[in-house]
Amino acid sequence: MLARRERLFSPDPRLGWVFRDRWWFLRPFPEPPPQQQALPDYLARRVTETEQLAQRRLSRTLPVSAAIAALLVLFAACSASDSQMVKTPVPTGMLLLAVIAVAPGAVLTWWAVRQRQAARQAYELAQQQITGGYHEQARQWQARKQAHDAAERARLDGLPEWGSAPRPGRRLDVFGGTLWAWEALLTTYGTSTLAVQPLLVLDLSREVVSRELVELSQAAWTGVDVQLLPSRLASSKLLADMPPQDLVDAIVESMHGGTPDAARADRSMDDRILTKICRALGDDLTLGRIAAALRALMGEPDDGGALTRDERRHIANELFTVEYRRQAHASLSRIESYIHPLEELGTEPPKEEGAGYLTCMALDSQARNVRSELLTDLVVQWVTHRITASQDSTPALIVAGADELARRHLERLSDACERRGVPLTLLFRRLRETSAEMIGGGAVAFMRLGNHEDATRAADFIGRDHRFVLSQITKNVGGNESHTSTDTEGAGDSESTSTSRTTGTSRSWGTSRSSGTTYSGGEMFGLFPDRSTNYQRGSNRGGSTSTSDTVGTTTSTSRNWSAAYSYAEGTNWSDADTTQRVYEYAVEPVTLQHLPDHALLLVESAPGGGRTITPVECDPAIITLDRVTTGPLPDPPAPQQAIPAPATPPQQWSTPAAPQWAAPPSPPPPRAPLAVDPGPPPGGQTGPRPPGTPRQGPPPLFGGKG
Repeated sequence: MLARRERLFSPDPRLGWVFRDRWWFLRPFPEPPPQQQALPDYLARRVTETEQLAQRRLSRTLPVSAAIAALLVLFAACSASDSQMVKTPVPTGMLLLAVIAVAPGAVLTWWAVRQRQAARQAYELAQQQITGGYHEQARQWQARKQAHDAAERARLDGLPEWGSAPRPGRRLDVFGGTLWAWEALLTTYGTSTLAVQPLLVLDLSREVVSRELVELSQAAWTGVDVQLLPSRLASSKLLADMPPQDLVDAIVESMHGGTPDAARADRSMDDRILTKICRALGDDLTLGRIAAALRALMGEPDDGGALTRDERRHIANELFTVEYRRQAHASLSRIESYIHPLEELGTEPPKEEGAGYLTCMALDSQARNVRSELLTDLVVQWVTHRITASQDSTPALIVAGADELARRHLERLSDACERRGVPLTLLFRRLRETSAEMIGGGAVAFMRLGNHEDATRAADFIGRDHRFVLSQITKNVGGNESHTSTDTEGAGDSESTSTSRTTGTSRSWGTSRSSGTTYSGGEMFGLFPDRSTNYQRGSNRGGSTSTSDTVGTTTSTSRNWSAAYSYAEGTNWSDADTTQRVYEYAVEPVTLQHLPDHALLLVESAPGGGRTITPVECDPAIITLDRVTTGPLPDPPAPQQAIPAPATPPQQWSTPAAPQWAAPPSPPPPRAPLAVDPGPPPGGQTGPRPPGTPRQGPPPLFGGKG
């Protein structure tokens, strides 16, 4: 286990590991499983046909032939009995006819039964051979599949699943994460960085998240310089190698750098006072001596031995005039209040001389106090000076807890590192205020951001993207089911009454009389032959009386009522996929709020525009697993050439010569198509013959013209 942990100190610098499942590259067996062949249709059809034919022969042909033969035999027997009585020869012709009558039916029946048996045997033989061939093909396919799977497993067993995620560029800003996640990230990234260059860690988390890195580095016999502030302030080498003017700039910047609205006059006055004091103190310059000089300027008593009598008299009487000291008393008091908590810095000699290969300056777990807040800004100024003034190989820099620093100081530190090629890593607990203003200066990584506002800002930074998502489900399969039930109930009542009465009286009487005389052709004596006489008399009298009385009464009553009940039940189901183009977060805020402890989302700018998001695991214990490489994941090996399938033997059931009836009838060869323009028949051309056209028709010897 310890030997595997030593692999953490292997180049190149890494943030963690990227997982790639080796089984993603498993190439499935390309051959489909064999399918059992179906028997030829003509075999089953032949069995059916022969079965029907045999049944027909046995049920019809043979009984009819046998019946005819029996009649003939019976007739022959009767004839034989008569011949014995009459002494005539036996009619052998009848027996011969009986044999002739039964022979065709028996032969046809025997042939039909034989054909049925042959068809059954051919069908069973083909079925056995196809089944045997299928089992053999399945066995060979299974053997080839097992060989292919074994080769694939052997190919993938040597493929690593965990590859390192290299450090992106010169600057990396990490936002979010718990203290345990920071400790894991510092261990994984710090150990791999120490394999290629020195490392400087500013642990401002106040929980010493760099402890595991320090312990592993000490166990690996790497030079380690740990300065725990402010508990070990006296032995710290902070500000020990700074020139006077750089020390003055560091103190002034740490006092006023975090307040952008600070008066320039105050900054200038503080700079002038500290510059004059540092010059008066000479080369022996410490914060304790500067604080004693400030108290001497203010006329306060000082029982310490930080200053000699001559230095104290020179500073108190000759450095500034009385009027200037009176006007600058507020500035003197502010500077002395700032430096007073740090007077013990560097008063004791360090236990180890020289800088370590790993230098770690950490704020201890004490409660937040004035000294820790002052040291935070002062340490950043010291690091910036060390980077800008270093002529040797500059170490990589990690600042854990950069939320406490002013934006102006961070920008100055970032510019100094970028100018001199120093890898800079900043760890922020939150994404707000200073950290939100610093985002985007380099590659960005996000760990768990529990606050929803921080997670939303991170998701906005990652950006939105168009993608096709399943937006609604309306699949229509076409299923519809309906049940309807109707019940009708009705009743009717009708009542009708009708009364009619008719009374009538009719009476009629009349009298009629008529008489007449007609003479024609003359008188009765013939005196006037052309004379006609007509005499007529009539009388008519009539009368009529009629009386009628009619009374009618009709009454009708009808009632009808009905009730109808109808009930319908229907079921309709549908199922459809619809995709639409939506504009949404590439990474949702809720995803950033629930990241695992050691998970990290690395966001980098792509060369052609856009971004790439890489999930990274920064747990250092991954190095102890199998299939872990300290470099990036290699490309998977090319799959081996597919195992060639053995030559398929010819099917056994088709090897023996099939009977002539078992072979399917071959279709006749297709006829040649007619020409589009067949033209006249040979010898029947119309019109002159083109030159060079061969002669058609009868040859010259048969009357043709040459």
